[in-house]
Amino acid sequence: MRLIVTSHRDIAGKNIYNELAKNFGFKEKGEFEGMPIYEKGEIWLISTEKSQTQAEHLDGFFDPEFYVFASRHKSESGEKTLTVHATGNLTSEAKVGGRPEKLSIPQPAAMKVALRELYKANKDLALGYRVSMEATHHGPTDLQKPLLFVEVGSTVEEWEDKKAIRAVARAVLNAARNRQDFPRAIGIGGTHYAPIHTKIMLESDVAIGHIIPSYSVLDIRREVFQQAIKKTGALFGLLDWKGMKKEHRVRAKKLAEEVGLELKRGKDLAKKPVLPEFEIEEEFFKEAEKIDRKKIESLILEKGGVVIRDKDGKLKNKFQAKEDIRSRVIKACFEILKKKYQIKIDGTYLILREMKFDPDKARMLGIKDGPLFGKLARGNSVKLEGREITPEMVVKVKEKRIKIKDEEIFKYI
Repeated sequence: MRLIVTSHRDIAGKNIYNELAKNFGFKEKGEFEGMPIYEKGEIWLISTEKSQTQAEHLDGFFDPEFYVFASRHKSESGEKTLTVHATGNLTSEAKVGGRPEKLSIPQPAAMKVALRELYKANKDLALGYRVSMEATHHGPTDLQKPLLFVEVGSTVEEWEDKKAIRAVARAVLNAARNRQDFPRAIGIGGTHYAPIHTKIMLESDVAIGHIIPSYSVLDIRREVFQQAIKKTGALFGLLDWKGMKKEHRVRAKKLAEEVGLELKRGKDLAKKPVLPEFEIEEEFFKEAEKIDRKKIESLILEKGGVVIRDKDGKLKNKFQAKEDIRSRVIKACFEILKKKYQIKIDGTYLILREMKFDPDKARMLGIKDGPLFGKLARGNSVKLEGREITPEMVVKVKEKRIKIKDEEIFKYI
């Protein structure tokens, strides 16, 4: 289970909660702190009565793989902003929740997915917001499962902006769904809004967890620096070289040497290659996707591909991959369809034939509600007054015709 967390106290959080609950296919399944819990497959959505930065109590009620916090962002500049970050207090200051010099466990891969989705939504919806990573700050710090924050800001106007709220809703949902992982790093140097680390997250295959900005480099203790590395699972530290003064670089190098951490700069990382895109006939793909989206998604991800979603989070009939796995995806779609339909070919059409129990036909044959009715509905033959009534006698047939242009699809019949 992955848990999306919002707060009653937070205007943006409430709006994101409502957007997800109403428009993204969630179903109510219980209650937590006076608000409904919603479920969509393995993803749960809650609203807590506490501020998100103070939500240290959630481990006592839930046991998720990781938490995705959806929250407001507030800044003195009032700039329109969509951000992603890890939580923790890098120094002895702990002004907004959490403990001094204590860091949470970040979820770098989900952070990367969330940031990319914010960037895409910002363009798709023509929002005109700044999209960025933020340096590590505020609580919670004591949760025992990984977490990330996805935020919209920086004023009430943005917290009530329906398009921006939808962008964050899309980002947190895709982050919660993520099954990919990437090489991990911590970020070092630069400003609070981490422009270089944002660029690396968007353009490379590296996922960054904790970010230690220049203003904290001189004050951070080695033990906290080690926390950032260990909890991120970092293979190296990524420097914003130009965003650091000489004393910051010297200090960062010293800390890295003391703990045995390799340091890299942006120029050391190759840009993420643009993967080829593959497409499957839409109506055929969508029929399979409606039945078992998870199987299709898992196959694409297992083969190193990248799924592409629409604005509602559903899979598009396109995906990216290093190699052509299109035939494997088509075969998987057929396997899914065969579980529900009898499949035939009529010229260039695929015929999907579905047999459904018809309660009216059963009643016309004298089967009343009760044990015999239930047995027949489950696909078993029954006897009534010496007559055998078979499932085939009480079914209705529905057919769907799908026009197929791609001959490869017919190979799997």
